[in-house]
Amino acid sequence: MSEIAALLLCKVGGKGGSADDIKAVLEAAGAEINEDKISALTADMDGKDINDLLAAGMEKLKDVPMGGGGGGGGGGGAAEAAEEEKEEEEEEMEMGGGGDLFGGDGGGDGGDY
Repeated sequence: MSEIAALLLCKVGGKGGSADDIKAVLEAAGAEINEDKISALTADMDGKDINDLLAAGMEKLKDVPMGGGGGGGGGGGAAEAAEEEKEEEEEEMEMGGGGDLFGGDGGGDGGDY
């Protein structure tokens, strides 16, 4: 895979994509160089235009079903959150709001302060 990526980088950079060009890109990236893969790739690419190959590949991809139709399901999360919120409100109401926590019933006769 790295050999193909190196070839494409060569082409984008205006190079011919020879075995030496591919090796130079791989060396610069610090990748391992596999002579067999490079020679097989250059042999397969001999006499072919990379743009024509990419265009042919894009045509083939048009027939491949991708994504779509997956929008359903997963709708129960909002209902669960609403139930939890109702339960929390009920718990707060039952607690009575603190009562005598801060020094009395709020009559204003001082308390501890």
